[in-house]
Amino acid sequence: MSRDIIVQDIPPTVRSVAEIPDSWRPAPLPFGHAEVVAAVRELVPSADFTDRTWGHVLVGGADIEINVPDRPQLDYFALHIRGADDDAANRFVAQLLQRLGVRAFDVASDTGIFTAS
Repeated sequence: MSRDIIVQDIPPTVRSVAEIPDSWRPAPLPFGHAEVVAAVRELVPSADFTDRTWGHVLVGGADIEINVPDRPQLDYFALHIRGADDDAANRFVAQLLQRLGVRAFDVASDTGIFTAS
C-alpha cells in the first residue's frame, strides 16, 4: 500500500475537502523545517535526515519518507507512506500532526482529510 499525506493549513471546522470554500487560501504553517525535524525525532529518534529535505523513518511495517523544505517557515510538507502497517503509520502521522498542531490532506481518505481512525 502506498499513500501521500500533505500537511497544510486547513480550515479547522471542515470535515472534508468538499467543504473547503473556493475562496479559501491557506496560511503559512506556524513553524519551519527545524520544528518538523525535531518533532519527527521526538517520535522516532532513529529518523534519518541525512538529506535535509528528505527524512526517512521506519515504524512497524511502514516506511515513511518526510519531504520537508529547508525553510524557516513552511507552506506545506509531505509524508509518503509505503508498507502494509496502516495502524503504525496512522499512529505516527496522528502523533506528528498533534505535536505540530496542524491537519493534513490524505489522498487515500474518503473525505480527503487525514483522520487517525
